[in-house]
Amino acid sequence: MGCEDSPGSGVLDFQKLGELNPLDLGRLTVLDRGQKWCGVVLETTFGKDVVRRLGEIAENLGIVIRFIQVSMVRAREPFAKAVAFLDFSNAIVTPEEALELVSKQEFVKKARIIYPSGTGVLSDDYFFPLVLGKERIVVFRRRTYESLFKGIRERFGTAGEVMLYYVGFNIGYQTYSDYADTVGSEKPEAILELAKTFLRTMGWGIVDIVEMNLDKGMAQIRVYESFECEIGRGSEATYGHFSRGLVAGFFTRLFDREVKVVETRCIAKGDPCCEFTIT
Repeated sequence: MGCEDSPGSGVLDFQKLGELNPLDLGRLTVLDRGQKWCGVVLETTFGKDVVRRLGEIAENLGIVIRFIQVSMVRAREPFAKAVAFLDFSNAIVTPEEALELVSKQEFVKKARIIYPSGTGVLSDDYFFPLVLGKERIVVFRRRTYESLFKGIRERFGTAGEVMLYYVGFNIGYQTYSDYADTVGSEKPEAILELAKTFLRTMGWGIVDIVEMNLDKGMAQIRVYESFECEIGRGSEATYGHFSRGLVAGFFTRLFDREVKVVETRCIAKGDPCCEFTIT
């Protein structure tokens, strides 16, 4: 069965249409000469009218909101955090005057201007660190993780590929417990669904479960746009050793027994997806 024949989650129709929609995380931009942008960071009470009222203030002052990002607000949290990049090219006020007006709003707890650097870089220099839930996260650009993965292979050869496998295995084995704690359930289906969601949300890849049999301890999964295998395009062999280890560690816990994982297809060698068989 080829990648295009999956009866699974509908991922493949999405892929056939070529409708990947990248999301720029923002919080940093390099301004062109003459652009009059500033940033603002806000901590506000959370309510249904807050965004609308801030938008009205910007519109009335001739300010264009070019980017806005709001931190995830959880139940019973009274405040929301946000960062926005604002275009003052046609504004009738200065950034300082706009800040003074915004700070007087009863729903604003704290507000601060972010000015571009002397080299024209506008970035969020206020909020740190990044977190997902209560856990710190970091973001790697492609150039960084490509250097990491390729560097291990180039320096250590096949031993490096084995190293990547076992690093992936340990991560997959541990994250199973993390996902179980998050969903508050030991049901494999619930844990697997959260894993799929996490991998897609964090940009690791889009996972499609083609087949799974808990009693027999076997499964077949496909990963589209694997971040690891994407950097290996042109390879004559399958490339996803870290990913294979990740799958092995996760399914060792899911099936509660030792598993073997084989990557049968890989985008690095020209296949439309990466495919893993777990037995």
